[in-house]
Amino acid sequence: MHKEYFLIVQTCAEQGKALARTIANHGTLESLYLYHRPSADKKQGTLLLIRDSSPVLSSTRLVLTTGERLRSNVPYENYFQWVYDRARHAPILSIED
Repeated sequence: MHKEYFLIVQTCAEQGKALARTIANHGTLESLYLYHRPSADKKQGTLLLIRDSSPVLSSTRLVLTTGERLRSNVPYENYFQWVYDRARHAPILSIED
């Protein structure tokens, strides 16, 4: 299961880096919040970094209820570790029979 978690985190970190670069290229600095879509019916869940001003789909849930967010001063190379450390208890791994 460690491999599956690693891949989900890696996908999220890459998505977050691309989003942060886009935001920065537009001259804005905006924090990102970590959300998840839970696993269901033997299908893996997902992790998403969503900017503060974006609407959030009802199918997603905030991972960190403390309000912690990924600030613009976190270097891109640290996105993976930031997500990895914070998403450990998110219900994103499916359980197979």
